[in-house]
Amino acid sequence: MNSKVISINYHWRFIENDCEQFDEAFRLKYSLHIQEKYAKLTNEFENNFKRFQFLRENLTEKRIEDLDHELMKLIDTLPTIFDQFYEANLTKFYSESIKLMKRIEYLILNDGANVNYNENVFHFGMLINKWFISKGNLTLSDNPKFLKSLMKMCKAIFISNPFLLQIQEYTNTYAKIYSPYYFLSYSIYQLNYFPDARYEPNHHLRINWYKVEINLFLFILNHLYNERFSLEDCLFDILHKIKPSFADQMFIRICQLEILRILLEKYENDFLRCDKENRFAIILENLFKTNQIDVIKLIYKQNKTIRYLFDKLENIEHIVDIMIANQKMKQSCEILFNDQQLRVWFINKKLLFILLKKKQCKLIKHLFKLSSSIIHQLDEDGNDSLLYICLNVRGCRHRLIEFLIQNGSDLSRRNFKHINFFNALHISTNRKLLNKLIDHEIISIDYISKEVKQFNNDISNESIRPSES
Repeated sequence: MNSKVISINYHWRFIENDCEQFDEAFRLKYSLHIQEKYAKLTNEFENNFKRFQFLRENLTEKRIEDLDHELMKLIDTLPTIFDQFYEANLTKFYSESIKLMKRIEYLILNDGANVNYNENVFHFGMLINKWFISKGNLTLSDNPKFLKSLMKMCKAIFISNPFLLQIQEYTNTYAKIYSPYYFLSYSIYQLNYFPDARYEPNHHLRINWYKVEINLFLFILNHLYNERFSLEDCLFDILHKIKPSFADQMFIRICQLEILRILLEKYENDFLRCDKENRFAIILENLFKTNQIDVIKLIYKQNKTIRYLFDKLENIEHIVDIMIANQKMKQSCEILFNDQQLRVWFINKKLLFILLKKKQCKLIKHLFKLSSSIIHQLDEDGNDSLLYICLNVRGCRHRLIEFLIQNGSDLSRRNFKHINFFNALHISTNRKLLNKLIDHEIISIDYISKEVKQFNNDISNESIRPSES
């Protein structure tokens, strides 16, 4: 029986390792795919825009007027409202829509027609919202010809007038939905259609529609920000929107992270104000609260300005409270500690003293395994970890003190107020602690020299008992 169990466990570990390798290969493949797609779409935008400008420059004023009028008339006739007639006549809906979309694309890319921007007449963001909500949310089928035509038409409209992408105002939801960026980023990172009072969402975003939105977003990515909506605003807006993904959404998560990586790389080279510490603190707390470790690691490693914002955080105790809320979060904590760059940040932020204050023994033990030199870290009063726990922590502490002593705490060290371990133990509030340390043979005290010693220097380096954590 035991041999069978061993055999099953062995094969299960093999399958697990094989799955992990497959997942990693899948991530790498699609990460490269997104990067290549972005480069390709960027070139496509630039080439088509140059060609469009050439066509436009060689048109007479009369021809421009006629083409632009015809184009706007066609856009006005798009069946944006998916009513009962179209619901009962899907074939007619698809054929009419595809015909109109192809004609719009042709007028722009082949004739040089332009979508004239007039905020009182035409809101391209709202048009996209209506189309994706009414078609994507109420049409149950994924017609590939329709999707392809829709994407090509939107690309053409973007090319005809890049100013349609510019965010004129971003102060409230009503203003935001006039931006193509807001709708696309909402769908990509919230994993749902943008709500519209006229269309009640009845299912989540489907993968084929999601791929269309990814393509459009990558296509316009370089033209989203301006003096009113900076690259920093764009990046922070996405960090605010992003939600945790599930195991069966690996492709979606790769897309989300790769777009984020592109923006982080651009942000690295952008003129930076670095004046959003408060907003960043809220974003970071939310990322911890939703356990999005992959995003936290990415933004910290990828961008020096983001690291600067990490370092500007004065107090991370609230973040630590989130991290120790339950066992799952504590496991994520250990993952972050294992990351060398983030571990340095945590240590620099006096994480040890926060964990000591909260008596998080297992996490303290894990931190010591990764960085033994942390035993010498001091707080603002000159307390090392041993003095800190005697002076600032209450309750049962003797096993934690035993662990610190076994890991090399300096028993003779004095803080900035000249208090040492002996003095700290003889404070009235530490009388019970002192008795426990002596009764459990953790320390011995020479009252003549007022020196505290480890009870037995040969004592084995016990780990903190689970009951203490």
